[in-house]
Amino acid sequence: MTEETQSETVLEILSRFQKAGVLQRLILIGSWCLHFYRYGVRGLDGLRMSRTTDIDFLVPRPFHPGRKVDIPAILQELGFAPTFHGQSGLAVYDHPELRLEFLIPELGKGSSGPVTIRDFHIKAQEIRYLNFLAAHPVKVEYQGLTVTVPEPAVFALHKLIVYSKRKKPEKREKDLAAAVGILEFLFKDPKEQERIKSVLKKLPPKWRKIILSVSAKHFPALNKYYEAHK
Repeated sequence: MTEETQSETVLEILSRFQKAGVLQRLILIGSWCLHFYRYGVRGLDGLRMSRTTDIDFLVPRPFHPGRKVDIPAILQELGFAPTFHGQSGLAVYDHPELRLEFLIPELGKGSSGPVTIRDFHIKAQEIRYLNFLAAHPVKVEYQGLTVTVPEPAVFALHKLIVYSKRKKPEKREKDLAAAVGILEFLFKDPKEQERIKSVLKKLPPKWRKIILSVSAKHFPALNKYYEAHK
């Protein structure tokens, strides 16, 4: 597997999803966002992306009914095979180069299992804090694709939250590297600094405390700016 062939596979997935009317109803999250930030967001063209085999799609909540599409069938045509977890019917989709998963924001106390998305013939795993990403989408135009991703500032702040919750060291370090990498670029622009501060002020106090406790150690410029302008 090379980075080039992996990127080609990702673009083929997105292209097929767009033609089927699926891509417009999903948000691409996770490390592959950095690829689209580099090519579709002004000022982030120098951003480095850590290589990853995971590609994650967020199903916004509430999910609005629309055209019904058999996503597992599309993925099967692209060489993906479902791997089921337990008796819940939750599946991740494995490919020699990638692992694809569907996620959905956990609201309140969450449910007892994955959420069925009947329009797409899939089940999505509930995860906390994803509503933060879903609430701040931006669209990136790239090679004829219109990809919805979280706003870069929000993506970075979200990574600081999940960093504090991760148990696996390699996942923690990847989250931190992504967050700091984006923040370093964004903090070169006064407008982005102000945007980050504005987002922070609107967050629940508990979330803001988590972010600032992590950034105090790993990106203190954020704390300094926030304290000076709050």
